[in-house]
Amino acid sequence: MNETERTAELAERQGYWLEQIKACESAGKSLSSYAEEQGFHVGAIDAAKKTLIRKGVAAQTSGVGCYRAQTAAVNTNNKWCIQFPNGMSVEFLGPADSGSLSTVLTTVARLE
Repeated sequence: MNETERTAELAERQGYWLEQIKACESAGKSLSSYAEEQGFHVGAIDAAKKTLIRKGVAAQTSGVGCYRAQTAAVNTNNKWCIQFPNGMSVEFLGPADSGSLSTVLTTVARLE
């Protein structure tokens, strides 16, 4: 394979990952849940995203950190209140499926 073919292959691969990253962000999903849905390893999309950010092709998104959660009281009435370090809070009643909860929490955590 000559240098031109290698460059074209690299550009094609990076284009593929850029589309995957955009689709993941549009869906409001984490890289890990999106990768699982699409059937590829999260390390592959994560590495591609870091490369594309470094090259200035993909935008750096504000990372959602992990925070220690502490319950204030036992939840017996299915009312939830989640407070974030950025001052935002989310309140809702009833059960929540993991996908919806993940989308809401990720979105709120990114707000400033």
